[in-house]
Amino acid sequence: MTIFFAILFLMLGAMVGTVHFALIAKDADLLVHGGSALMAIALRIARMLLTAGVLISAALQGLPTLLAATIGFLMARQLVLRRVQVKA
Repeated sequence: MTIFFAILFLMLGAMVGTVHFALIAKDADLLVHGGSALMAIALRIARMLLTAGVLISAALQGLPTLLAATIGFLMARQLVLRRVQVKA
């Protein structure tokens, strides 16, 4: 069952990581191009709550699931960075 949860949290970490880093890019875009301050604050709060929720849930399941979620999260970071660099 631990392997199942590890794979599940690897995928969940990748999905949440993608959303997390995409929202960072959106937040930076709002700051640079003069967007709504309320929207920027909402994006930051949503990003932190989502990330913390998934990582805390993974930690409560044990070390293998936390490690898997963190690996998925960091893989998503690389994918989003590549996508943002191509657009710039």
